[in-house]
Amino acid sequence: MLRFCVLLLLLTACKADQPTVLSGVVIKVLDGDSLIIRDAANQEHALRLAFIDAPEYSQAFGSESRRSLDRWAYQKTAVATVIDTDKYQRSVVLLQIVGKDINAEQVKAGLAWHYQHFAKGKQSTTQFALYQAAESEARAAQRGLWQEATPTPPWDYRRAHPR
Repeated sequence: MLRFCVLLLLLTACKADQPTVLSGVVIKVLDGDSLIIRDAANQEHALRLAFIDAPEYSQAFGSESRRSLDRWAYQKTAVATVIDTDKYQRSVVLLQIVGKDINAEQVKAGLAWHYQHFAKGKQSTTQFALYQAAESEARAAQRGLWQEATPTPPWDYRRAHPR
């Protein structure tokens, strides 16, 4: 009996280390960093893309950011690795569509910031460097929001425009 309990405890601990993965079809894109998928069991999941922050819809490049995510994701099958849950009870995820890191693609396009404040300590060193390089490349090429001399980060915009 003791062996069984120890084995059960070990199996539970091993399973807890594995990330939750959701998959389904994207049924709605809300903005440049959030969307809804429907899984095979017909359950809907609200998702927030991890490690990035896109302009608010009412902010410069907000609609372009949303359209970009829509082109990448709408009505496509997505695989989402859950990193966290946010204060709105959305799963914070790394989103993959056809093997592409969609979070990084939004940054590369200049339509989202690498959200370093959130990423530090949660994002792998390699992935952190990749997202930083994507943002630097978008800045240098003046893509998307980097066309502006001093674009306002969404976290500053939200502070100045509370709901």
